Amino acid sequence: MLCFVCAPQTINLPMIASDSDLVIENLSTNITITLSLMKTIVIWFKGKSLRPLIKCMVNDWDTVMNETERETMVNIAIITRKTTMRSTLMVNIVVLAFLPARLSNMRYNDSALFFRGYFPYNTSISPNFELTMIGQFVATVYAANTYTAIDTFVVLLIFHVCGQLSNLRDDLQKIHSYDKEDVETKLRKIIQKHEYINSRRLANINHVVRTSKVRDNDREFFQHDASASNAGLHYSNMLSVLSNHYGTKSFEEEAMEYMIFQITFLLLYVVYVMLQLFLYCYMGEKLAAESTEIANTAYYAEWYNLPPKNARWLVIIMCRARSSPLQITAGRFYWFTLALYTQYLRATVANL
Repeated sequence: MLCFVCAPQTINLPMIASDSDLVIENLSTNITITLSLMKTIVIWFKGKSLRPLIKCMVNDWDTVMNETERETMVNIAIITRKTTMRSTLMVNIVVLAFLPARLSNMRYNDSALFFRGYFPYNTSISPNFELTMIGQFVATVYAANTYTAIDTFVVLLIFHVCGQLSNLRDDLQKIHSYDKEDVETKLRKIIQKHEYINSRRLANINHVVRTSKVRDNDREFFQHDASASNAGLHYSNMLSVLSNHYGTKSFEEEAMEYMIFQITFLLLYVVYVMLQLFLYCYMGEKLAAESTEIANTAYYAEWYNLPPKNARWLVIIMCRARSSPLQITAGRFYWFTLALYTQYLRATVANL
């Protein structure tokens, strides 16, 4: 990504600053691949933050108490697996749609490479040309799959936390069925696990979410704003190519084929970006709902059949669940929710 796309295109940008068409063509691909490169670098250097989360997941699977808990975790794992597979399939469909769109664009722009850039060697001779083309193609596939892999990994972590909260709710619902000698021990374990989920796991997950994105206090959704801007740049590039060839003999014969390729890619790309953002917002909404539902479960439990001392412990769980529910934040002050997703959609459409 760095050697065959990002660095050559970035170096070439000042050289083509006077040509707006070439600048648009450069930015339309450079932005997305640069974002994927930055996410890869950040995750690579923040690997220490991920290790405790993986250990927590392994520990949860090793300490399953009964078949109900195992069934809940297995169902969560199946949903996560399907989400990951469909996201990966979607991004590879976008890549397949990008190839004919880019090849048709190369024919109109007289470009020999996938991505026009500055290289310190002659790219027009063999085998330099073939190796450069292969490098750019591999960089495109790797950038697309990296873009998705990090997002689906965060979704995996959040889904797992939701499963643990669901198991906690099941334990609270059955708290009245334990003997008086076991109630205190069980409540202590529930409170400790609830505190464990609140304090350690979500702190690490929020750290991964924040560091897997570009930090900018003024634009909390820089990554998705850049993706929306990238779609606009692709659209502007398509219009500039058509306007440059308008009136030529072959325009009417080839313009329709060119537009089909470009519009198909643009539609798939926009749908993919919106779905990735929807994943974050949906998981943030689900996590907050599962967290606050702990308080409702504690309230509706048969606490009146418990000893007064143990019943007061339920108040601790209710206060913690209500006062500080688990949330996924962006920029430390915005919450990922479905309401924020609709707000972002309105803002994106208004800016197009």
